[in-house]
Amino acid sequence: MKRKLIYIFSCWLSFLILFVACDDMEDKPFTSSIIGDPTETGTAELYVLCEGLFNQNNSSLARFSFGNQQMVRDYFKAVNRRGLGDTANDMAIYGSKIYVIVNISSTVEVIDFRTGSSLKQIQMLAENGSSRQPRYIAFHKEKAYVCSYDGTVARIDTTSLSIEAITSVGRNPDGICVQNEKLYISNSGGLDYSSGLGVDNTVSVVDIATFKESSKLTVGPNPGKIVAGPDETVYVATRGEDIEAGDYNFVKIDCRTNKVTQCNEKVQNFAIDGDIAYLYNYNYTTQTSSIKMFNLKTEETIRENFITDGTVIKTPYGININPYSNNVYITEARDYTTYGDLLCFNQQGQLMFRLNNIGLNPNTIVFSDKASQSNIDDNDDDTENPLAFANKVWEYRPAPGQFINTTTSAYKDGFTYDEILEEATRRIQQKSLITLGGFGGYIVLGFPQPIPNVTGEYDFKVRGNAYYNSKTGTGKLGGSAEPGIVFVSKDANGNGKPDDEWYELKGSEYGKDTETREYEITYYRPNLANQNVFWKDNKKNEGYILRNSYHNQESYYPLWIEDDEITFQGTRLKDNAVLENGLWVGYCYPWGYADNHPNTKEGSNFKIDWAVDSNGTPADLDQIDFVKIMTAVNQDAGQMGEISTEVTTVENLHFKK
Repeated sequence: MKRKLIYIFSCWLSFLILFVACDDMEDKPFTSSIIGDPTETGTAELYVLCEGLFNQNNSSLARFSFGNQQMVRDYFKAVNRRGLGDTANDMAIYGSKIYVIVNISSTVEVIDFRTGSSLKQIQMLAENGSSRQPRYIAFHKEKAYVCSYDGTVARIDTTSLSIEAITSVGRNPDGICVQNEKLYISNSGGLDYSSGLGVDNTVSVVDIATFKESSKLTVGPNPGKIVAGPDETVYVATRGEDIEAGDYNFVKIDCRTNKVTQCNEKVQNFAIDGDIAYLYNYNYTTQTSSIKMFNLKTEETIRENFITDGTVIKTPYGININPYSNNVYITEARDYTTYGDLLCFNQQGQLMFRLNNIGLNPNTIVFSDKASQSNIDDNDDDTENPLAFANKVWEYRPAPGQFINTTTSAYKDGFTYDEILEEATRRIQQKSLITLGGFGGYIVLGFPQPIPNVTGEYDFKVRGNAYYNSKTGTGKLGGSAEPGIVFVSKDANGNGKPDDEWYELKGSEYGKDTETREYEITYYRPNLANQNVFWKDNKKNEGYILRNSYHNQESYYPLWIEDDEITFQGTRLKDNAVLENGLWVGYCYPWGYADNHPNTKEGSNFKIDWAVDSNGTPADLDQIDFVKIMTAVNQDAGQMGEISTEVTTVENLHFKK
């Protein structure tokens, strides 16, 4: 299962997710629901940015119009017929335009406020073509300033929408604001979290007139969210080197003197309204969250619990203030597996209204006192024909792993195997992530119609969650590849079941010394559920599926399996993950394996012509009815966890409408 570093996500509120590229997240059918009376002072519309799933290209932008009480959940896509991209982090309205920062896609999407149409997609690329990975945006006198993880701030002219200049700041900037004709940029150093460098602890001060860094202020380890405050101040949340230990603080910068003061408040995310700050904190020990009201001038707590009416928010995700009404908006991420909600509270902490099912992981809300002129209706129709995709899970036998017994393994407490299959089918139909666990774990998928073998063409695509790092130590393609071997079968006996012969698709490593054929591994249920899972193989090796602090479910051994031992057989690929400068890089095999290249790349496509029998003889199939995918690497990759192939769906590239 892919993990990512502290710097990747925009979730200030739940830093456990910051380490995981694709955790227990899923889409579900959208059903609009409004609770309460959505009325607002001086506000015509609001926009909600939803970051989606890392590396799944499913960020979205929702629009709610107070005039007609209409929600358009995927507003940008409905207007532009394409998505925003991968992992949208920040958004702002400036002048007549909406600006959206899309981190992994490395773009700034500029949208015409009046029509919702894209005006320009600004590519945030370095001179060598690598992604800068933009993070946050601020504005000053017709210029936009975008900080990026590559240690830079870009100045963009808001008329021409061109990048005018780039300046260097600290390591992995993770926030930006404007105060007193200066830019204040929080340097997280999150990219270096596991390296010898460690996190950064500074805020860069950039003079806007010269666009040069004038000073660096030491504020504390791993600074993130940064906001301009009253009386020429700036506030920043420092997250520390150990997130779970609660080593985060609320820090004040006096911009007149550059004096830095600790406010003795634990805070991960916050919003400021005049002299009042709303401070969010999460306790990893008790697994509870809190939002308090704090007076910035007196540095006294106004209310320990901002919410006064008993409303419960399971997972607060973003905090935003409506500048026209001063109402407080909090987004709810739920369990990161379903569409989140938006809740509006008055300053007395009473819930005024709630908009349910806004989108996946909603983070930023912006408000407008003017209405746009786009009359587009909500359109949740999937542009991809369901006949083109797998629609049934026939078998699902995952090996132990860090995401077993979570929703990513189609599990809920007490589920039987039949219920697991039913839930796995639902997830596949919705293109939600399913993990196969360690080596040998597999899934068998069926389709609404056979997949024909078209000679010379790719016949189907296996979608996973692999992605490329912009730079690897060798320069070769790599990032989060977790390769799985793919098998195909034709319903030769015509009974509609996957009980005919299976044929392996020859990948790039077939017949080479990078694979071990007839490999067998046995996993053993631990005596205590919360222990590491021991394994032995037929090559006289042994080891463990190791537990980690990020996934604390009861057991990593599948709870629905009654046997105390699970044995898998198949072809093992050579370990592909390498530790480089403190970070694990999963290198891609050239072709022919699932979850090995990003879904948009040719390397995720497959040909039925590659099918061979157990003797290596070409199968010569005219079509297939079933696909099996199996994790093919047996490797522990440190902080990344065990190598485990993930699947969201299989696409028939020749389907008939």
